Amino acid sequence: MSSIVNTSEVLSVLRVAKIAGQPVRRALGFLTDAIPEHCRPRHKGGRGEHTRFVAFGLAGLLSHPRFFHQEGVAEAVAWCVGWFADHRVDHGWPEVLGLDDTSLHQTASTVRGLAQLRDILHELGPGLVLSSEVDTTSMLARVEPLIDHGVHGLIYHRRASGAWGWRTYVDTDPSPSKTALCLLALSAVASGAGPEGEPAYRDTPRDMGGVHGPAYKKRLSEAVVEAGQWLVRNRHRWETFVEDDKDVQGTAWEHLAYALCTQAAVRAGVDPRDPRLSKAWQLIDDLWDPEVAMWNEPGASGKRATVRAAYSTVSACREARGRLARIGLGEESVSADEITAVPLVSAELAEDHTVLLTAPDIGGPVRCELSQRLFDLAKAVHDGPGEGLPTERIARALFVAPSSVPKYVQRLNQAVSAALGGAPARLLYAVNVSGVGGYAWARSETTG
Repeated sequence: MSSIVNTSEVLSVLRVAKIAGQPVRRALGFLTDAIPEHCRPRHKGGRGEHTRFVAFGLAGLLSHPRFFHQEGVAEAVAWCVGWFADHRVDHGWPEVLGLDDTSLHQTASTVRGLAQLRDILHELGPGLVLSSEVDTTSMLARVEPLIDHGVHGLIYHRRASGAWGWRTYVDTDPSPSKTALCLLALSAVASGAGPEGEPAYRDTPRDMGGVHGPAYKKRLSEAVVEAGQWLVRNRHRWETFVEDDKDVQGTAWEHLAYALCTQAAVRAGVDPRDPRLSKAWQLIDDLWDPEVAMWNEPGASGKRATVRAAYSTVSACREARGRLARIGLGEESVSADEITAVPLVSAELAEDHTVLLTAPDIGGPVRCELSQRLFDLAKAVHDGPGEGLPTERIARALFVAPSSVPKYVQRLNQAVSAALGGAPARLLYAVNVSGVGGYAWARSETTG
C-alpha cells in the first residue's frame, strides 16, 4: 500500500542524493492525487482525517522546488494550505480532526513545511502565476498567518527548562523527540530570507510558556539554542534510543530520537564533532546494512531496514555536513540563514573599526574587525534608538540606496559569525520601526 509519509521521506533523501528526473516526477504525481484522497473519512473511502497526511504531503511536494511548476503540484500545495486554514485548533493542529488537543508533532511538522513554502514563494518573487488559481502573492498572504498561528501554539507549550513535553496541556515528562521537532520548526521560521535579502521573520522577543506557569519573553532564536542545550544535557535519554509517540493514531509511531535529536542539536549550533554526540553517531554508523544499502531502524522487534531510518539518518548527516561547511571544514555551501542564530550576550563598539563580542559557551570578548562601511553601519544602528533604526535612515547614513542595506547587514552578520569561529550569530536584527522596516542592535535581555 502506497504511503504519503514514506513517499515524502524518500523524496527528501533523493534531493540530498541529487537524484531527480522521472522518479521524482512520478512521486510528486502520486502526492498530488493521494493527499486529498487519503484525508477523506474512512467511511468515505479515505484513510482518515489525519494531519500527518497533509503535513508530510506538503513537505514532499516542496522537496524539489524545481518541479513546483509540474502539473498539479501548485494546486496540491494550495489545497494543503487551505486544509491547514480550515482545520486549526486553539494552539496549532490536532493529530486527527475531531480532537481539540493540539499535537506538538503535527503542529511542528506543519509549521516547518509552511516556513519552507514561505521561503520558496519569496524566492519565486511576488505576483508569479503558478496556475490558473494560484499565484505567489496570494498564497504567501495565506501562509504567513498560519505560520504565526503555529508558532504561537508551539511557544505556548514551551517549558522554562527549554524543552517540550510529550503531551500538550498536561504536565508530562519532557520529550527529547518533541523538543527536537519544535526546535527544527522554530528554526525554520526564524531563518530564511525575504524578497530583498532581509530576514523573512522578525525575530523580536515574544511571550513564551503559559501552559505550565507565567509567560516570559524570548526570541525564537534563543528558544532554539536553549532547546539544543537541553538536548545535549539530556543526551542519555535519546542518544541510543527511539521514542514511542502514542498520540499518533492509526499506526505505531516511533521517533528515531538518536538521529532526530542529533539533527536538532546540530541545527541549534552544536558542533557535529562534539564528543557529546559521539554515541549517537556511532549508533548511526552501526545501523548501516551494506547488504541492502540502507540504514536499519532499532526497535523492540530487532533491527530492520526502513525508509524512516534512511530519512532520519540522511537528515542528520545533511545537517552535520552543512554545519561543517559553515565553519570551513566541508565542501557544501550553506547560507547563514539556514542555521539559527546564537544570541549574543553582549556586543560593544571599540576602537579601530572593531566590535567586541561575547556569546554563550564562547570565551570573550572576541574582537571583530570590520571594514569602514560595515563599521559605519554598525555604529549607525548602535547609536540609534533602542527599538531600531528605519532602513531609510540607515541608507542615508551610509550614502547608499535603501535596497542595498539588507546586503550590508548580511555582510556584517557574516563577519560577526566568522569572528566567533563560525558560530551562527546576528549583530543586527530585522525589526518593524513605527510601521516601516528597519534593523536593531542585538542586546541581551539584561541590557534591553
